[in-house]
Amino acid sequence: MKKFLLSFLMALICYAAAAQTVDIGKFTIDKNTCTITRKSDGKTFPLHGRVEIVDHNPDLRVEIVDHNPDIYVMEHHPSDCGEYELVDHNPDLRVELVDHNPDLTVEVRDFHPHINR
Repeated sequence: MKKFLLSFLMALICYAAAAQTVDIGKFTIDKNTCTITRKSDGKTFPLHGRVEIVDHNPDLRVEIVDHNPDIYVMEHHPSDCGEYELVDHNPDLRVELVDHNPDLTVEVRDFHPHINR
């Protein structure tokens, strides 16, 4: 009985850990670390911090939507997941705003930023 219970608990823990990772096409979001990883090269970017809007060579192509985003974000001192500060120098993440074929969709709000998937 102890072996069965231990096996069951281990399976439950593995399932819970796996549920914290979300596949969104060419990228994977890790809810525990609040990061997004590009599958093609394994490069990981934070989903909070200093963000620079660029026209060329972005880390992520982002579409701003009004409903059902991958992540809700808030412009604020970036200490938690989904919080960002727009900057012109030394960004943690370079973002190109697009209308089609985004890597990530975001909804900007004034409260409770979080990963939606």
